[in-house]
Amino acid sequence: MARSKTSNWVSLALAATVGIGAYELGLFDCDSTDGVEHLANQVWIERLPQNDRDQIHHLVLLEQGRDRFGGFGKSSQWRHFLEIFAWHREQGRLTLHLPQDRVRLDLEARVWDCEDEAPAPFELCLELKGQKHTSRYYSRYDWVIEGDKAPHIEGLPELVPHAAPTLPEGFEFTPDADAQALLAH
Repeated sequence: MARSKTSNWVSLALAATVGIGAYELGLFDCDSTDGVEHLANQVWIERLPQNDRDQIHHLVLLEQGRDRFGGFGKSSQWRHFLEIFAWHREQGRLTLHLPQDRVRLDLEARVWDCEDEAPAPFELCLELKGQKHTSRYYSRYDWVIEGDKAPHIEGLPELVPHAAPTLPEGFEFTPDADAQALLAH
């Protein structure tokens, strides 16, 4: 399947995560995969976007040898917020180290096949429980990040064609003074 300019808005945010290979973490090995088999190297989103401006939460935990880093954020086709972090897992316990704010998050993680209970077209569920909050993300078996390839959510444009960016015919963008100042940096 050829990749078009409008095909994968989540990939843009997550590709930044993959590019952060400079993190030399050397974290401990994770021996057990009970309940977290598809946790790492998988693209996770909270739901399908409703349109090109609908911001949804996303998460990816990358594991390459002993290196473990990841990113989570909130993105639409047009805006991306991304937090990069280091992570460690011991069975179902997941620890995220957020260097920007020097914060540590301790979470319980559970991954399961949930095709019958998840909204279509999802097949996998991820539940992250913290002290005060529980989050759920969804994925598909084929939304895997392999090796050094940028993440690509196979079939997303066909699943949510209304989320692809569209501009009216003849539309011209003229940024205001504040936007021009931001773009100049």
